[in-house]
Amino acid sequence: MTRILFIHNTVMWYRIPFFSALADIYSVKYLFNHPNISQTLYGVETTPEIEGMDGVDYQIMSNHLGIAWGLIKKAWGDYDILVGGSWDSIPEIVESIYYLTVAWLRRKPIILWREDWAWEDTSLKSKLIKPLIKWMVRTSHSIVVPGSKHREYFLQLGSDPKKIFLMPNVSNQTGQKDDPEKAAYLRRKMGLENKKIVMYVGRLIKRKGVQYLLQALEKIKTENVMLLILGDGECEDELKSMVKELGLADKVIFTGNIAQEELVSYYIMSDLVMVPSITHGIGDPWVLVLNEAMYFKNPVIATDAVGAASDMIDAGKNGFIVPEKDSPALAHAMDKILEDDGLRLKMGQKSCEIINDQFRYTNMVEGFKKAVDYSLNNK
Repeated sequence: MTRILFIHNTVMWYRIPFFSALADIYSVKYLFNHPNISQTLYGVETTPEIEGMDGVDYQIMSNHLGIAWGLIKKAWGDYDILVGGSWDSIPEIVESIYYLTVAWLRRKPIILWREDWAWEDTSLKSKLIKPLIKWMVRTSHSIVVPGSKHREYFLQLGSDPKKIFLMPNVSNQTGQKDDPEKAAYLRRKMGLENKKIVMYVGRLIKRKGVQYLLQALEKIKTENVMLLILGDGECEDELKSMVKELGLADKVIFTGNIAQEELVSYYIMSDLVMVPSITHGIGDPWVLVLNEAMYFKNPVIATDAVGAASDMIDAGKNGFIVPEKDSPALAHAMDKILEDDGLRLKMGQKSCEIINDQFRYTNMVEGFKKAVDYSLNNK
């Protein structure tokens, strides 16, 4: 059985089915070297015992001065393939340079798993680390990416197209029950029986572009629309002030963070889900809210700053892609869906079809398997 040393920053609920499925196929040792990231980004604590990872060989690495020094020993261990490589932070860069160099010296195949894409990033950080990224691309035997925009990015960096494999991101609320009655109760409880519900799910930070969604809400023609904003973040107070300034107090509800197991009811009662991200230095790498919204038969509208948009949205069939920072375009797309119930229901059904055909965990595992086979045959 192929032995894989799999280095990843943290483990999130939507990755657990994927990690577990790989462990049924290969002899995998998972090393989660920066578990605090899940707490920082999503408020989810990574505990030593991870629910759903029973029987899977994994280790939560301890950090000292921000670096998981235990990776040094592990890089010299017994494995056939190493999965890793990150440039998201200085500690991860330091770690990656070390363990990728060790794997290269030992002639161990390397698989790079990244979600970067080709939005033009002109920041100083991007310019400084670009030579390092190109080195990682050259050193790797294969690269797995979630979508077409991500593939284009690595082609631009000089990767051989034969060694790039699509491994679509998946977050289908696995294990959560589809409970329409609970969703209907929630709608009644919130006083939304006769409302058309538009929903945003995510952090309230600049990059998410919620301010443009509020501007669009002010411009729409459709009546009886309520916007639910699920999440919190550094921009929450600013956005609440904006709601008052725009006279939208009776059209917007801030719910705060919603527990993952409760999100299903919100998705079921929603009529439309919005992903209004902006670049703000970089585009949004993927946005798994699209997966979840589509799984529960929601039409979706996203901006072109969303990495997943071109792969998940069939324009005019299950939603629309609009230019970033374009509130009038957001408003026009919202009206087009909300004013036509037949179109809205048809789009929701198409969303579900796309998810169940192309974005399942079996698709994700198959993409990874192709990368493993190519790496072993071309080492």
